Parts: sequence; C-alpha cells; structure tokens
Amino acid sequence: MEKTKNNKVGLLVGAGALAGISFILLNPKTRTKVKDSSMNAKDSVVTYTQKIKEDPNGTKQSLVENAKQTLSSAQQALEKVQNVWANEGQEIKETAKNIVDETKELGDQAKDVKEGVKDAKSDIDDARNTAMDAGKKVKKEAKATNTSSKSSNSNETDHHVLDEPVNKM
Repeated sequence: MEKTKNNKVGLLVGAGALAGISFILLNPKTRTKVKDSSMNAKDSVVTYTQKIKEDPNGTKQSLVENAKQTLSSAQQALEKVQNVWANEGQEIKETAKNIVDETKELGDQAKDVKEGVKDAKSDIDDARNTAMDAGKKVKKEAKATNTSSKSSNSNETDHHVLDEPVNKM
C-alpha cells in the first residue's frame, strides 16, 4: 500500500516538474536564456573534459592546488575570526566585570547615603525635640514671671513686653 502511494507521489512530482518546465519554456525570452545557459554549461564541461584528457596529472595537480589554496584561505579566515572573537570576547568579559563591580560600588554608596540620611534625620529630630523642650521651658518661665509680677504691687517698670500694661494706677 505504501509503495503504491510513493509511486503516485513520484509520478505527481514528475508531472508537476514537466508542467512547470513547459510553462517556463512558453516565454520566448526565457526559452532563449535556458538554451544559452545550457550551451555555455555544455561548452564548459566539454572544455574541462578535453583538458583532463590531454593532461590528467596536471589537471589533477591543479585541482589539488586549488583545493589546498581554498582550504588554506578558509583556515586563515577562521583563525582571524577566532582571534577577533577571542579578543573581543575578552574585552566584553572585562567590560561586563567592570559594570558588575561599578554597580556593586554604586549599591554600597547608595547604602552609605541612606545611612547618612537616617543619621541626619535622627539628628534633626533630636534638635527639634531639644528646641521644643527649650521652647516649653521658656514659655513656663515666662508664665511664672508673669504671675509673680502680677502679684507684686510695685510701680516699677519691667522692660519685657507683656499682655497687660506695665504700670498700673
């Protein structure tokens, strides 16, 4: 069953190829191009075949030399690519390491700044509390002074600004 299926597929592929070639050859310009390229390929093969018949060892040696040169050029190109990759890869590794190190340093500096801000906030809070306490103390003393000067009935003037007139009559 599978064999007949494969035969049908092969037959369909061959028929499709023939139909495609026939369709392409309907165009006269394409037909001329195909004809010319086929002739050039045939001429190249004939020339190469004659060359091999005339001097098989020389042709073989020429092919071997061409293959060696191609292989040598490919190896040199590969070595250059490997050298560039090694150098650039090393530079990329070093740059990445520098970035990691600098990022760690920045993180440490940020922690130091954060600690400094916390210390400064604590100092500011302490100063504010001290100022508030001192203000409350001064206010108490001022009230105490006001009450003691109200209780004294002297006509002496006090040079502080008070809510009540200094000289009572």
